Amino acid sequence: MTAGAVLVIAALLLFSRNRMEDYRAGKQAEETLRAVEAAMDVRGADGETETTAAPDAAEPAAAAAANAPGASASPGAATAGTETGSSGLPAPPALDMPTVRTGSYDYIGYLDFPGYGLTMPVAAEFSFPAMEISPCRHTGSVYNDNLVVAGHNYKTEFDVLFRIKAGDTVTFTDVDGNVFTYTVREFASVTPDDSDTVMNSGYALTMYTCNWDTTERVTVFCERTGGDLPETD
Repeated sequence: MTAGAVLVIAALLLFSRNRMEDYRAGKQAEETLRAVEAAMDVRGADGETETTAAPDAAEPAAAAAANAPGASASPGAATAGTETGSSGLPAPPALDMPTVRTGSYDYIGYLDFPGYGLTMPVAAEFSFPAMEISPCRHTGSVYNDNLVVAGHNYKTEFDVLFRIKAGDTVTFTDVDGNVFTYTVREFASVTPDDSDTVMNSGYALTMYTCNWDTTERVTVFCERTGGDLPETD
């Protein structure tokens, strides 16, 4: 009886902690989204052109292992990456994406899930502190059709990946206001070390999050079905 009561109390405490983290993350994400949108307006008025290179998909495995949701390495921890997107565009200079800064982080724009009432900023580079606020670009670029985004499974973040369906629409708006439309095509649950499935899928947008015990990565693959890519020299 005593052991059972302890387990119940522990479960309730864990549930309460998770709900608190979810609520806090949601509030931070809302505030950050408003700040990103305001910074985008200022950028447009000032004609700024600052860009940031996409994280290298060929980063050392040891470093990549630290850059992952959950306690284990992410599917993005590959030593070999995609040099071109699904459209075949060359990586440089198209990997460069404009950014705006708010708080401690740079952001490349925001994702919107129209059928689920969710809009969330996307940090330019992955870090655990940044992902406590919003999803982060793990590698790739919208302009190369090979963007990979990682996020926590918070209700206000990538819990939506557990509910999204094939044929659903996702949009990404970059900081210059360009809107790219994606259609959900495929799903996969992969082990943390299955980098190839995530990094080299050939899809324009890949999003992933960990399951509740961090043993798998729930992954959603999307085809770009709207929005023009910028011309490259």
